[in-house]
This record gives sequence, structure tokens and C-alpha cells, in this order.
Amino acid sequence: RLPRVSRWIAGTVVVLALAGAAYWAGRVTVGSPVADPGEVRTVTYDVVEATVGRALSLNVTVEQPFVVVGYNGLPGTVTSVADTGEVDEGDVLYTVDTVPVRAVTGTVPFWRPLGPGDDGDDVAQLQRALMDLGYLAGEADGRFGSGTAEAVRAWQRDLGMEPTGTVRLGEVVAVPVLPARLKLGEAIVPAARLAGGEPAVYAPTGEVSFALVVSDSQAGLIPPDATVTVEHEDRRWTAVLGESEFGEDGSVRFALTAPDGGVVCGDECASLPAEERVSLRGQVTIVPEVTGPSVPVGAVRTGPDGQAWVLMADGTRRTVTVLGSSGGVAVVSGLTVGERVVVTGGADGVPADGGPPEDPTDGSPAEGDAGAGG
Repeated sequence: RLPRVSRWIAGTVVVLALAGAAYWAGRVTVGSPVADPGEVRTVTYDVVEATVGRALSLNVTVEQPFVVVGYNGLPGTVTSVADTGEVDEGDVLYTVDTVPVRAVTGTVPFWRPLGPGDDGDDVAQLQRALMDLGYLAGEADGRFGSGTAEAVRAWQRDLGMEPTGTVRLGEVVAVPVLPARLKLGEAIVPAARLAGGEPAVYAPTGEVSFALVVSDSQAGLIPPDATVTVEHEDRRWTAVLGESEFGEDGSVRFALTAPDGGVVCGDECASLPAEERVSLRGQVTIVPEVTGPSVPVGAVRTGPDGQAWVLMADGTRRTVTVLGSSGGVAVVSGLTVGERVVVTGGADGVPADGGPPEDPTDGSPAEGDAGAGG
């Protein structure tokens, strides 16, 4: 057993040791505090040139009715079918027993064979085509005379046909507007056997409608004044939103028109594919694109008067105008590329205390954040 005095001395040493350890630990904690995750930090950024904007890539639906403009008048076998992607005056559409069937501008159906002595509107249509192709001079008087017969023979020779100077029923088809993208009937395929009378040539009516069909959630992202860029081959057409309607499946259909209220494709509708319904690529502008000096959105503040400003690296305020913002970047006027601005906030650039930093120019607190979010 330790004597009473020894036990007292030993206990005193332990207490002093524990007290010393606690004092050391307290000194370390006070001297090296843990960093506050919400601590306000000041960061400076270079003003750089940038482009901001936002667009959605969506499909645009194009509908254009087609009607029959010509029936086959040549019995026999289809020996070839031409590309009807872009048909112009006199182009061959298909051949039957090697006899070419050609497109001619006109609204009167070719209902009979044509030859010397015939007259009428169908003859005048044929004459206008011969003049456009360079085979006939003068005027389209609607009378099939010797000059018209010679022009037909020249055309036939160039096509490798027997130069009869007459046009058999079925050799020409009247199409209201050329050039145009035409569609051939289902029966007009290579090696098909034709009896005559089959629907052969379809042409667009000229009634073209453009629409943007989106989900309800997508519709909520599209502002009423949004513009839509419709892309087709190397063409770009600008469209605006028109009337909208809801589908039974919950979709929203926006009618599209040109800015002047006309059809989106304008005078280039003939370039559309020869289909009654096609899908084209569309870009819906959500935030209009703008380029200029840019800063982080968190650098822009507003005063009580609604005027936007930024704090410069030298401690001065600079009045700015926000031209556009997206993705945390604001393009502004009033700054020059290469200058430096201050953003005060936490790690994410947002003011950690919910408010702006102190303004060193007057010692008073700065006003709240600008509404420049994207």
C-alpha cells in the first residue's frame, strides 16, 4: 500500500496532467478553427467576350396535300422511272415500252392525241412548252400547224424517239406548276404492266402547313414570342408561333407561320420532299443569342432604382446593362474586355449571407442581386 501522502501526490499529478492536456487541446482548437463552409469569399474575374443564348432542337412537321394531276395513257410495261425530286418543263417522268412520258406546265388535262389540224387550250399548253424548251418561236395560238409539228419532231429526235410530229395520248402530262417535286403513283414502278388509266402523277396542291408538336413540359419552356429556325437542306426559314391546340395524348401543337404571316417556306416550297408529311429539323430560340463583354451572373447587382451595376477590382462601381444571360453568364454593356470585376460569395459564387458584399466606395451595404439569371 502507498502511504496516504504518496496517494495524494500521485492524484495531484494526474489532475495536473489532465488539466495541461485540456489546456493544450483548447489552444490548438482556438488557434486553428475549422473553416466555415458558408464563409464569404471575394473572387475577381476577367471580363471576356462571350455569346449566350439557349435553343431547343425539335422536329417540325410539314404537311402538304397531293392530288392526281395525270393518269397513265400508255398501255405496256414500265421500262424506267425517273427521279421526280425536282421536275422542270419537259422532264421525263417515266417510260412505257421506252416511250417517255413528259411533264408540261398546264391546268388542262391532255385528253386526246395531238397532231396537225387540232386546236384548243391543250395545243396552246404544248406550244408554250415547246417555246420554253427552245423548239418553237412565235406565240402559242392554240393551232397545231406545220411549225408546231416540226417543233414536235425536233423534240422527239432529241429524246431518241421516232420523229412523227404528233403526240400520242399519254406522252405528256399537264402539271399546274413547274418546277415542282412530283410523286408517281403506286403502279408506276419498273417492270410493272400497265393497262392504261392508272393514277400516274401526283402534284402538291400548294397548301403547305408547318407545325411544332411538343410535350406539355416542353411547351412550358417555350415563350410566346419564341422564333423557330426550320432547316431543310441548305435552306434556313424563320418561323413564329401561331395558334396552339392540345392533342388527346397530352401533346401541344403550335401552328407555325413566317414572320409576315405567310407560309414558312415562302417561294421555296417546291424544294420540299414529295411527301404529304415530312419532318424537318427545328431550332426553337428560348433565349435570343447575344455576344459581348461577359461576367458571371453573380457579379451583377441592382440598386433600388433597378439599375444594374458591378463592383470593379479597384473598388469602384460600374453601371451596366444586361443584354442577355444564360448558363450563369451575363453579357453586358458598360464593360470592356480585359477589365476585372468582383464576385463575393461562397464556393458556388452565391453570396453566402444571402446578400451582396459591402461596397467599399461608400461604406454602406450594397443592394440585392440583379435579376439576370438564365
